[in-house]
Amino acid sequence: MTNHDAEIESWRAEWIAQEYAAGTPSDLRRKAVAQQRSLRIRHVLELFSGLILLGFSGVFAWKNPSAETYLWAAIVWLGTLIASAFSVRNWKSLWAANLKCVTEFTDHYRQRCAAELRAARFGLWFLAVQLAITVPWLTLDYLRKELTGRCLAVSLLVLALQTAGFIALFRNMRRRALQELESLREMQCEP
Repeated sequence: MTNHDAEIESWRAEWIAQEYAAGTPSDLRRKAVAQQRSLRIRHVLELFSGLILLGFSGVFAWKNPSAETYLWAAIVWLGTLIASAFSVRNWKSLWAANLKCVTEFTDHYRQRCAAELRAARFGLWFLAVQLAITVPWLTLDYLRKELTGRCLAVSLLVLALQTAGFIALFRNMRRRALQELESLREMQCEP
């Protein structure tokens, strides 16, 4: 065996040792690929939803010209652009090239879990800001007699249901990311 062959065998042995130190390679690879596919689909849907919001608010403001409608559209555009910028920055690791070794899978898996935790935290704060804008706005419209009591009640009910849904979504995202991180820690601790 030549010195070159011995060096290649040494590298191969080290690579295999690293793979098994991080858990069963096929299990981790399967989890990482499934996580990446799921998060990519969700990320694309987030951006597509943002485009729909921008288009809807633009058309609505164009067909209903008033200072309040323009202000509303500007807030929707600003909020959508802020949320989209956060999403693109937060999920940049989703579009990494296909990974080749388990160490890379482990690192990117951990990064995506951390990104999911950041997304859940951002989502809750963003929801709070949206509620701080929407509830006073609806109340002001009611006080100015632009909304009936029934319309205000229905609007607040829809808002409460959406808020509960988003809170459940963000809590589920956080719980799932924490479980995945714990699972990864357990895999790495196994002999």
